[in-house]
Amino acid sequence: MEPKFIGKAKLTRQGQLTLPQEARQDLKIGKDSEVFWYEFNDMLILVKDLVNPKELVNFIFKKKKK
Repeated sequence: MEPKFIGKAKLTRQGQLTLPQEARQDLKIGKDSEVFWYEFNDMLILVKDLVNPKELVNFIFKKKKK
């Protein structure tokens, strides 16, 4: 699966972000849903389900089999 650009968000003075509507729809994230953040190599990674960090890194950087 190739990365898909969804949009951008602006951080408020209170430190809040709005998740773009397209992302909420695509991932079926409702108004009372929780999301989880991971920090890795100067990147913030947002996921809708809690995952093992090592599995997340393996998933993100897995190599295509030839």
